[in-house]
Order: sequence, then structure tokens, then C-alpha cells
Amino acid sequence: MQKNQLFPKWLVSLSMAFLCVFSSATFAHTSLKTSVPANGQTVTEVQHISMEFGAALQLMALVLKDATGNVIPTSFARTASANTIFDAKIKAPLAPAHYQVHWMGMGADGHKIDGDFSFTVDPQIPSTAPPTKPSTEPSTVPPAQAVVKAALFSGLEQAPAKTVLAFHQALKEGDHATVDQVLADDVMIFEGGGVERSKTEYAQHHMSADMAYLKEMSVETLEHHVQVDGNFALSMARSKVNGSYKGKTVAHEGMETITLLKKNGQWRINHIHWSN
Repeated sequence: MQKNQLFPKWLVSLSMAFLCVFSSATFAHTSLKTSVPANGQTVTEVQHISMEFGAALQLMALVLKDATGNVIPTSFARTASANTIFDAKIKAPLAPAHYQVHWMGMGADGHKIDGDFSFTVDPQIPSTAPPTKPSTEPSTVPPAQAVVKAALFSGLEQAPAKTVLAFHQALKEGDHATVDQVLADDVMIFEGGGVERSKTEYAQHHMSADMAYLKEMSVETLEHHVQVDGNFALSMARSKVNGSYKGKTVAHEGMETITLLKKNGQWRINHIHWSN
């Protein structure tokens, strides 16, 4: 063992720790700050993919793919100069489906970073946020409020969320076949102090009334979260309902809790709780 070392061990350890902290801080500032569409967002249409980073970088790649892995053409071109905001026009209208964006950039220090985000196009439901591009002007929304708004939607790119959204749309459109497909035979539905204990019971009692009611309503989703744990999923949502039904004006906020189970590769709703 050598007793005389060029650098003391504590100095080497301190230098390595400093390097790790510095690299992590640099990566955090350079990473993706916001995107349009946002990760996990459901929108009615998309014409541009826009991204804003925490620090200037050169964007080396931007690839848009559909759920089957096909690359969707965009106007993206590799940049020669560093910027914080990038925009790529989608060359053809996107069909209703789930999409993923992969990007890769290089920071001012030559460090390469990459990432992914995904979104869903569904023209039949209200968009969770307008498909506008990031502005180079200072934001008029306080950062804290922006964080809160972004936190109101999560997990919507997952398969159970699509089942819930299909259920919502089927009730709105009076689509009995889809409702029958997404509900478990033994589904339990709690609403207004009452309970229905099977898909058959719901079909024979309140389903037609729910469809007639929702057909006349305008429903805005205020918050929606979907969490998945193995073959179990939990959907929690708030919505604003407005309209006129049987001569009465309706204006209220509703709460919805849905649980789903995955059986034979298919997600089915096994419990619903609606309250105003």
C-alpha cells in the first residue's frame, strides 16, 4: 500500500460528489419544461408539437409515432443553434389514437439528453387544454397556478383511462353496445343513495335515463387521474355539468370514482360511484 497519495481520498470523494451534483443540476435546468400537447393529455386535435426547455439546447431529433410504431411525418429539422422553444408542424391530420413523441437534444456543455411524452387524440371529448403553442412572451399565469393546472390530469394515456373515456362517450351518445362491453357483469353502481348490483340491473333501470340526461348536457372535465396497480385501476374525476333537462336548468359539479379490473387481457369497470 502506498502511504503517499497524490490526492487525499476525502478530496477525491468531494470532487466526485460535486461533479454529480453539478451534472444533475445542469440536466434539471436543460430538461423539458413544458410540451403541447402535455404528457398524458387528451386533445380533440393536434397540428403542432411544441416543446419548451429549461435552458437553451440544440434539438437533434423529434420523432412522432402512433400506437403501432409508425412514424408520423413532421416539419422537424435538426437545429444548428441553441434555443429553448421548438415547434414542429404535423404534416397530416392525426386520427383518433394514442401517440408518443421521442426527442433528443444536446446542451451547451455537449451533454446529450433525451425523453418521451405521449398524448391521445379524441375529437369526441372536450380537450383537457387548448392546443396552443408555447409563447416566447412572459407567462401571465403565476408558476404556482401553472403547476396546479398541470397536476389536474394524470395517467390518461393508460389503457384503463381509455376504457373510462369510452364509457363516458358511450353514455353521451346512447351507445348501448359499448356500455355493455366495458362494464363487468357484476358491476356495482352507487348514485344518489341508491345502488345497482349488476350490468343487467343497470341496463333495465337507470342506464337509459342516464343516456337521455347526458345527451342534453355539456360536460367539462375539471380533473381526472388514473392510477394502475397490476390488474387493478382507479379513476377519479371531477366535472362541470351544464344544460337543460325536462324544462329545468342544470349547473353543478360532479364527482366520479371508478374502479376497473383486468381479466383475460381486457379492462372492465366493476364499480362506479357518482355524486354531485
